[in-house]
Amino acid sequence: MLDLAIIGGGPAGLTAGLYATRGGLANVVMFEMGMPGGQITGSSEIENYPGQGAVMTGMDLMASWPEQCQKFGLKHEMAQVETITKNGDTFKILTN
Repeated sequence: MLDLAIIGGGPAGLTAGLYATRGGLANVVMFEMGMPGGQITGSSEIENYPGQGAVMTGMDLMASWPEQCQKFGLKHEMAQVETITKNGDTFKILTN
């Protein structure tokens, strides 16, 4: 059983995974269809991201994020979430 399931591997999903694992949750999985980074990796020019002064590509911005998150224990599963069903206090996630 998972402590936390994160659906989507963009900046928000990776940040949630990082803080969840650093906060002590042990079994955290991020579900993402492709490599972590999300839609921002397709951007050719990012010039307004908080904390970043230089103009860069989305790939450059996200390059170090997955490694940092995995260092703290975030697991990545390349899968598309098809359905989520609730059964009492638990949820069942069906992937492809």
